[in-house]
Amino acid sequence: MCYRREGGHTQDVGQLMAELMGQLEQVHGREHFRTLAFVTNYANYLREHGDLGRARDLIGEAEVGYRALLGPAHPVATGMLANTGLVMQVAGERAEAMSMFESALAGLTATLGPDHPWVLGCALNAASARNFDSRIADAVELSRDTLRRARHTLGHEHPLTLSCQVALAADLRASREHEEAGKLEEDGLLGLTRTLGAQHPHTLSARQRTRPYWDFEPYLG
Repeated sequence: MCYRREGGHTQDVGQLMAELMGQLEQVHGREHFRTLAFVTNYANYLREHGDLGRARDLIGEAEVGYRALLGPAHPVATGMLANTGLVMQVAGERAEAMSMFESALAGLTATLGPDHPWVLGCALNAASARNFDSRIADAVELSRDTLRRARHTLGHEHPLTLSCQVALAADLRASREHEEAGKLEEDGLLGLTRTLGAQHPHTLSARQRTRPYWDFEPYLG
């Protein structure tokens, strides 16, 4: 997972993940929570690298597995909706993706409260979907509230907080509030450079104005 996140590595992360998933299945079985957690992470990797069909299948399998293992209202089962939404968004299914993001946000808020990091991540995705659906004012409102909560819960320098800040800047640009957007974006880029480094994938994406997103990673435990 560190190789996947850091970028700049020489190992074939996809091959390593595929092999490890097979080993986990042999040791624990396909429906064990550790296997399901890794299936989820591998699916997120595949989505990031363009294999949407395989990613969709694995995320669907993990979601069904978690619901059977933990119950339909468990936060982990609910959080999986965020991953489903990301696949749909990349596939161009924007209305369906927004439904997934909003459902994940509502469900996790009800079970975990509005300040939990998982809720903040779901809110980041939901604001993105609202922006893509041209609901700019709604996106700004949610992004602003999410940034406020992230700063309070995680601190100003946490990578998720900084992603929320970059996302708010994007929503403000879309609403033509360029002065505030520019200030937030510049400060967010400086924060990402300080905390993650100038060449980290998150920093580079923010500099290129690629919209940040949050994928749900169940605890491997």
